[in-house]
Amino acid sequence: MSEKLSKLLKRKKAMLGINADTKAALESVEPKLTVALPQITEDFYTHMQRFSEAERVFSRMPSLGPLKTRQMSHWQSLLSGDLDETYAARALAIGEAHFNRGVAPYLYIAGYNFFQCELISLVAASYSESDRISAALTAITRVVSLDVDLSISVYTRAAWRHKTDEVVQL
Repeated sequence: MSEKLSKLLKRKKAMLGINADTKAALESVEPKLTVALPQITEDFYTHMQRFSEAERVFSRMPSLGPLKTRQMSHWQSLLSGDLDETYAARALAIGEAHFNRGVAPYLYIAGYNFFQCELISLVAASYSESDRISAALTAITRVVSLDVDLSISVYTRAAWRHKTDEVVQL
Protein backbone atom coordinates (compact mmCIF):
# COMPACT_ATOMS: atom_id res chain seq x y z
CA MET A 1 0.00 0.00 0.00
CA SER A 2 1.09 3.55 -0.50
CA GLU A 3 2.95 5.42 2.18
CA LYS A 4 0.47 8.28 1.74
CA LEU A 5 -2.49 6.01 2.56
CA SER A 6 -0.63 4.52 5.51
CA LYS A 7 0.09 7.97 6.97
CA LEU A 8 -3.46 9.13 6.33
CA LEU A 9 -4.93 6.08 8.05
CA LYS A 10 -2.59 6.44 11.02
CA ARG A 11 -3.55 10.10 11.46
CA LYS A 12 -7.28 9.43 11.14
CA LYS A 13 -7.14 6.55 13.63
CA ALA A 14 -5.24 8.73 16.12
CA MET A 15 -7.73 11.56 15.68
CA LEU A 16 -10.65 9.19 16.32
CA GLY A 17 -8.97 7.49 19.29
CA ILE A 18 -8.73 4.10 17.58
CA ASN A 19 -6.06 2.10 19.38
CA ALA A 20 -5.36 -1.25 21.02
CA ASP A 21 -8.18 -0.67 23.52
CA THR A 22 -10.60 -0.18 20.63
CA LYS A 23 -9.51 -3.45 19.05
CA ALA A 24 -9.78 -5.29 22.38
CA ALA A 25 -13.28 -3.93 22.99
CA LEU A 26 -14.37 -5.01 19.52
CA GLU A 27 -12.85 -8.46 19.94
CA SER A 28 -14.86 -8.96 23.12
CA VAL A 29 -18.20 -8.41 21.36
CA GLU A 30 -17.41 -9.24 17.73
CA PRO A 31 -18.62 -12.87 17.82
CA LYS A 32 -22.10 -11.84 18.96
CA LEU A 33 -22.23 -8.97 16.47
CA THR A 34 -21.04 -11.10 13.56
CA VAL A 35 -23.76 -13.68 14.21
CA ALA A 36 -26.36 -10.89 14.00
CA LEU A 37 -25.04 -9.34 10.77
CA PRO A 38 -27.14 -11.45 8.35
CA GLN A 39 -30.38 -10.35 10.05
CA ILE A 40 -29.22 -6.74 10.42
CA THR A 41 -28.34 -6.71 6.72
CA GLU A 42 -31.74 -8.11 5.71
CA ASP A 43 -33.50 -5.60 7.97
CA PHE A 44 -31.40 -2.80 6.48
CA TYR A 45 -32.44 -3.57 2.91
CA THR A 46 -36.07 -3.98 3.94
CA HIS A 47 -35.94 -0.62 5.70
CA MET A 48 -34.18 1.25 2.89
CA GLN A 49 -36.42 -0.17 0.16
CA ARG A 50 -39.29 1.76 1.73
CA PHE A 51 -37.72 4.95 0.39
CA SER A 52 -38.03 5.72 -3.31
CA GLU A 53 -34.56 7.24 -3.65
CA ALA A 54 -32.94 4.12 -2.19
CA GLU A 55 -35.19 1.83 -4.18
CA ARG A 56 -34.07 3.60 -7.38
CA VAL A 57 -30.45 2.75 -6.52
CA PHE A 58 -31.28 -0.87 -5.67
CA SER A 59 -33.42 -1.34 -8.78
CA ARG A 60 -30.34 -0.79 -10.96
CA MET A 61 -28.79 -3.93 -9.46
CA PRO A 62 -29.51 -7.28 -11.14
CA SER A 63 -29.70 -8.88 -7.68
CA LEU A 64 -29.21 -7.71 -4.12
CA GLY A 65 -27.69 -11.04 -3.03
CA PRO A 66 -24.07 -10.23 -3.91
CA LEU A 67 -24.46 -6.73 -2.49
CA LYS A 68 -25.74 -8.12 0.81
CA THR A 69 -22.82 -10.56 0.95
CA ARG A 70 -20.30 -7.76 0.36
CA GLN A 71 -22.08 -5.59 2.92
CA MET A 72 -21.82 -8.29 5.60
CA SER A 73 -18.19 -8.97 4.74
CA HIS A 74 -17.33 -5.30 5.06
CA TRP A 75 -19.04 -5.01 8.45
CA GLN A 76 -17.30 -8.19 9.67
CA SER A 77 -13.99 -6.68 8.66
CA LEU A 78 -14.80 -3.38 10.33
CA LEU A 79 -15.93 -5.04 13.56
CA SER A 80 -12.80 -7.20 13.68
CA GLY A 81 -10.80 -4.05 14.34
CA ASP A 82 -8.22 -4.98 11.70
CA LEU A 83 -8.14 -1.48 10.27
CA ASP A 84 -5.00 -1.65 8.18
CA GLU A 85 -4.12 -0.23 4.78
CA THR A 86 -5.93 -3.07 3.00
CA TYR A 87 -9.11 -2.16 4.89
CA ALA A 88 -8.64 1.55 4.09
CA ALA A 89 -8.12 0.89 0.38
CA ARG A 90 -11.27 -1.26 0.35
CA ALA A 91 -13.28 1.42 2.20
CA LEU A 92 -12.15 4.04 -0.31
CA ALA A 93 -13.05 1.72 -3.20
CA ILE A 94 -16.51 1.18 -1.70
CA GLY A 95 -16.97 4.93 -1.41
CA GLU A 96 -15.86 5.33 -5.02
CA ALA A 97 -18.33 2.65 -6.17
CA HIS A 98 -21.19 4.36 -4.34
CA PHE A 99 -20.18 7.74 -5.76
CA ASN A 100 -19.97 6.35 -9.31
CA ARG A 101 -23.42 4.78 -8.96
CA GLY A 102 -24.91 8.10 -7.85
CA VAL A 103 -25.67 7.10 -4.26
CA ALA A 104 -26.34 10.38 -2.45
CA PRO A 105 -24.31 10.92 0.73
CA TYR A 106 -27.47 11.13 2.85
CA LEU A 107 -28.44 7.60 1.74
CA TYR A 108 -24.97 6.39 2.56
CA ILE A 109 -25.12 8.01 6.00
CA ALA A 110 -28.60 6.56 6.57
CA GLY A 111 -27.12 3.13 5.97
CA TYR A 112 -24.38 3.67 8.53
CA ASN A 113 -26.96 5.01 10.95
CA PHE A 114 -29.10 1.89 10.55
CA PHE A 115 -26.22 -0.52 11.13
CA GLN A 116 -24.75 1.47 14.01
CA CYS A 117 -28.10 1.74 15.81
CA GLU A 118 -28.69 -2.00 15.42
CA LEU A 119 -25.22 -2.80 16.75
CA ILE A 120 -25.69 -0.43 19.70
CA SER A 121 -29.03 -2.03 20.55
CA LEU A 122 -27.50 -5.50 20.36
CA VAL A 123 -24.60 -4.60 22.65
CA ALA A 124 -26.91 -2.90 25.15
CA ALA A 125 -29.24 -5.91 25.22
CA SER A 126 -26.49 -8.54 25.36
CA TYR A 127 -24.19 -7.39 28.12
CA SER A 128 -24.78 -6.31 31.68
CA GLU A 129 -21.39 -4.94 32.69
CA SER A 130 -21.46 -1.18 32.18
CA ASP A 131 -17.70 -0.98 31.54
CA ARG A 132 -17.93 -3.58 28.78
CA ILE A 133 -20.97 -1.90 27.23
CA SER A 134 -19.29 1.51 27.32
CA ALA A 135 -16.05 0.21 25.79
CA ALA A 136 -17.92 -1.68 23.06
CA LEU A 137 -20.17 1.22 22.14
CA THR A 138 -17.23 3.61 22.08
CA ALA A 139 -15.27 1.22 19.86
CA ILE A 140 -18.19 0.76 17.47
CA THR A 141 -18.68 4.52 17.24
CA ARG A 142 -15.01 5.07 16.52
CA VAL A 143 -14.67 2.48 13.77
CA VAL A 144 -17.94 3.49 12.13
CA SER A 145 -16.75 7.11 12.15
CA LEU A 146 -13.52 6.06 10.44
CA ASP A 147 -15.44 4.12 7.81
CA VAL A 148 -17.82 7.02 7.16
CA ASP A 149 -14.86 9.38 6.90
CA LEU A 150 -12.99 7.24 4.39
CA SER A 151 -16.04 6.47 2.28
CA ILE A 152 -17.50 9.97 2.19
CA SER A 153 -14.08 11.52 1.53
CA VAL A 154 -14.47 10.21 -2.02
CA TYR A 155 -17.41 12.59 -2.48
CA THR A 156 -15.43 15.49 -1.02
CA ARG A 157 -12.46 14.88 -3.29
CA ALA A 158 -14.77 14.72 -6.32
CA ALA A 159 -16.33 18.06 -5.34
CA TRP A 160 -12.88 19.60 -4.91
CA ARG A 161 -11.81 18.27 -8.32
CA HIS A 162 -14.93 19.78 -9.85
CA LYS A 163 -14.15 23.14 -8.21
CA THR A 164 -10.58 22.99 -9.49
CA ASP A 165 -11.85 22.18 -12.98
CA GLU A 166 -14.15 25.22 -12.84
CA VAL A 167 -11.26 27.49 -11.80
CA VAL A 168 -9.04 26.12 -14.57
CA GLN A 169 -11.78 26.81 -17.12
CA LEU A 170 -11.99 30.46 -16.03
